[in-house]
Amino acid sequence: MSSTVGGSGSSEPSGVKKTSKRPKYSKFTQQELPACKPILTPRWVILTFLVAGVVFIPLGVICLFASQGVVEIVYRYDTDCVPPSSRNNMVAYIQGEGDKICNRTLTVTKPMKHPVYVYYQLENFYQNHRRYVKSRNDAQLRSPSEERDVKTCAPEDNVGGEPIVPCGLVAWSLFNDTYSFSRNSQQLPVNKKDISWKSDREHKFGKNVFPKNFQTGAPIGGGTLNISKPVKILQYQFRFFF
Repeated sequence: MSSTVGGSGSSEPSGVKKTSKRPKYSKFTQQELPACKPILTPRWVILTFLVAGVVFIPLGVICLFASQGVVEIVYRYDTDCVPPSSRNNMVAYIQGEGDKICNRTLTVTKPMKHPVYVYYQLENFYQNHRRYVKSRNDAQLRSPSEERDVKTCAPEDNVGGEPIVPCGLVAWSLFNDTYSFSRNSQQLPVNKKDISWKSDREHKFGKNVFPKNFQTGAPIGGGTLNISKPVKILQYQFRFFF
């Protein structure tokens, strides 16, 4: 009687080389490159902090003295400049007709060296709202041929079928308070020249783009613009928004 014994083996034909997914050996792939592993002893830690202190403490003292030499006066006038009878509905007073002239006296307790910078601050005004940020068109500000491209400017895109230049909520909410200063009945000049970035003046605003239909529809959002002056000249009024 004869018997046959068969072992379990691979069905692949002989002579076929198996492929391995193991990467080729190198010191880089096996993370065996020479490395510096410093041991932080108490002596090294103390020395490092001493060196950092010697370098940064004098810098901090210099910055502290520089900041203490800055004279800053902050004055909030929105409530004081509204008549007591209209303070229950200040929005109606602000949107009412006529100029609202308010004279306030600021007391300067320390000498102020020139130039003196004037800024304004708005609260509860959120410019990062998506609808507000997208409601503008930079191409319209650069070229007169793009003045009818107002598809991104809703809801302040057109009035009676005619495009608004500049369009959008960003320009519509133009801050329109103006300031003048005097000292001992002597008028102090306010220089508004070159207060915007040079790149904005030369590339962002076109010299042949003039305001059209701006703040002519309801509701009125902010100040008006001189239609005889291009936005390139008026762009200082947009420094806060653009």
